[in-house]
Amino acid sequence: MKRLRLILHSGLASLAVCVAAASAVAQDREAFLARQTIHCAGCNLGGAKLDRRDLTGADLSGADLKGATFSRTILRGANLAGANLAGANFKRRDLTGANLTGANLEGATFHRAMLRGANLSGANLNEANLNVAVLTSANLQRATLVQALLFQAEAGGADFTAANLSGALMGSARLIVAKLDGADLTFADLWEARLTNATLRKATLTDANLHAATLLRADMRGVVGERTVFTQANMRGAKLSDAVLHEADLFQADLVEADLSRADFARSRLSAAKLFNAIQTDTKFQGAIMPDNSVHP
Repeated sequence: MKRLRLILHSGLASLAVCVAAASAVAQDREAFLARQTIHCAGCNLGGAKLDRRDLTGADLSGADLKGATFSRTILRGANLAGANLAGANFKRRDLTGANLTGANLEGATFHRAMLRGANLSGANLNEANLNVAVLTSANLQRATLVQALLFQAEAGGADFTAANLSGALMGSARLIVAKLDGADLTFADLWEARLTNATLRKATLTDANLHAATLLRADMRGVVGERTVFTQANMRGAKLSDAVLHEADLFQADLVEADLSRADFARSRLSAAKLFNAIQTDTKFQGAIMPDNSVHP
């Protein structure tokens, strides 16, 4: 009986704590909506009108903001970690330095948004629109960006390590000095993208399109892929040692002074490719069409 009373007491105490916490969150919500505070962690703010509010440094971590509106809202340095922002419209909004770690941003619009230095690690950005967005030095490690739009995005120095970018449209994106190590770029379109000095170590490039991309001095050691398109790509001085790129299309690609040691280009097309001073130690070209159009044994 004594044990039962202890269990009941403990249960009632826990219930009281939960009720108090829920009451506190409700009070925070009312104060937030009344503009008395900019903090409302864990609040249910679905459909809230947050237009024209200055939420610089606000704590909205874990909040449900699905359907909320952000017209002319400022979110510089805001904490939105773990928040539900699916389908949110942040077109031209300022989220410089914002914390969006693990946030649900599926289908969200960031067209021309400012995300310089923002933390988007582990965030769900599937089918999000980041066209012409500024992602300079942003952290997107392990983020999912399946079929996301990043056309002409400015992502110099951004970190996409282990991110899922499969099917992403990244034409003309600026990814200078960006990190894409271990990223999944299957079916990604990087047409004319600028990847000077970028790192793509052990990235997956199966069926990716890098036509006319700039990969000057890019570190692509250990990349893997099938049918990757590098036609007319500028890959001067790129590091491709230990890469496995079967059936790749390198027509007219510039590989001058590139390191191709131990790389495997089996059945690839290198017609009219430039290989002047390229390091070809133990490079495999089995069945490949060589620059002079001869087929390698």
